[in-house]
Amino acid sequence: MKQAALFPEQILQWLRSWPVTVEGFTHPQSPFQFIRIKKEGRVEVVLHLVDLLTWQRVSSDFPPTQLTTISQEFRNQGLVFIHLWEDVWLTRRPVVESRILALLGLSERISARLTQVRRIDRPITEAFLSENHTQSFTISKYKYGLFLPRRYYRVLSPQYLEQMEYQPDELLVAVATFSHPRTIIRAGQSYRSVELIRFANLLNTTVVGGLDKLIKAFIREHQPDDIMTYADLDWSEGGSYQRLGFEAAGDIPPLEFWLDTQSMIRHYPHRLPESTQSGTDADKGYVKVYNSGSRKYIKLVRE
Repeated sequence: MKQAALFPEQILQWLRSWPVTVEGFTHPQSPFQFIRIKKEGRVEVVLHLVDLLTWQRVSSDFPPTQLTTISQEFRNQGLVFIHLWEDVWLTRRPVVESRILALLGLSERISARLTQVRRIDRPITEAFLSENHTQSFTISKYKYGLFLPRRYYRVLSPQYLEQMEYQPDELLVAVATFSHPRTIIRAGQSYRSVELIRFANLLNTTVVGGLDKLIKAFIREHQPDDIMTYADLDWSEGGSYQRLGFEAAGDIPPLEFWLDTQSMIRHYPHRLPESTQSGTDADKGYVKVYNSGSRKYIKLVRE
């Protein structure tokens, strides 16, 4: 397993290559390191760096609800607060960097009005989300993408264009996936409900109005009565959903995972490999970790 000091140092080193002010600090309610990131004109971002060596040492005395308590303290101050686990950084570093840069206003900005929306197939969706989302690809019924035609590449910076291996006729810049409709009863009425399962921008880009455009396209074609989704409380409380007309509908408690410290892959408890059925957790190389839970949101399409 990586040394505890290496994880925060990697992040500090990366952040110092950008035009931001960074400051490390500690907090009496956590044994982990914090980083404060400031950029003029942007909301301050605070990272809570949960390194695995420290976690193994303190986890028995650090209940998952403590993650919620700490995040709420900073979010009540109007700050952007992120619980960043070491395994997420090691396995999804490009996506983590992209999301942090977007929060700081340092990603490429593309107006959704310049893009074209259409259905995409599973291979394209899976490849895009595997590269551009912090979580793994999961099955979905409907898949939509936003494409930037080549004639609008002028909105991209020369530095970004230089990093492209080649310039296709169009660039897939955002993807959203939706579940199969299901019938639910709410307040005595039947609703045709659909879940927004995944949404992601292309690495190092922000499609302004992109999610709104994707949702509207889905509604036009499928006329659901409502759309529900979940905000990952490790990253945010779901303010972007609220701005799109979603309303909070309750919190889901932190989920337990078993982390393979060799592969850095998280497993649900009921999906652990058969080889882990004997011996102690330490002998098997697994560590119990948690997320901060999630917040459910619902957008009513039909009142």
